[in-house]
Amino acid sequence: MSSPIIAALRQQRQLKESLLHTAQELAHRASIYGVVRVSYSYLAEKCHCSRRTVIRHIQRLIDAGIIRKSVLWIRGNYCEVNVYKFCLAWDKRPATGGSDKTTSKFPPRTEEREKYGTLAEKKRLDARGLSFLTPGSALYQLVAEQQPCRGTCIQ
Repeated sequence: MSSPIIAALRQQRQLKESLLHTAQELAHRASIYGVVRVSYSYLAEKCHCSRRTVIRHIQRLIDAGIIRKSVLWIRGNYCEVNVYKFCLAWDKRPATGGSDKTTSKFPPRTEEREKYGTLAEKKRLDARGLSFLTPGSALYQLVAEQQPCRGTCIQ
């Protein structure tokens, strides 16, 4: 779900370089509602900068009106976790063709002849392949030995 939020962030021309990178890292961790729970230390590691720089970036994003910050406190003065919510307008509609989990990123699957073909068709194709080789040659003998028996075997 981060793609629409990142697209909306890229439209914000006031975000430059590392500030945009910090906002994108937040967007990568965002839920479908644009809510992120992340620590300064984790974000600093992801952005390859110091914890203090991330704190400054978060403050600048709050001042620009891009995110809102709330802090969950436990036992008085201990900060449990920072919660950020994106205030940008982004396209919240689901992708066409279903959700991300149901859409395939691969080309459509085609049937394989060997998997769905009959034994008679396989024998016909094997015989046709042997017709291109000279009978009695080493290659002909090698290919003929690798083929399954053609009804002459006792099972």
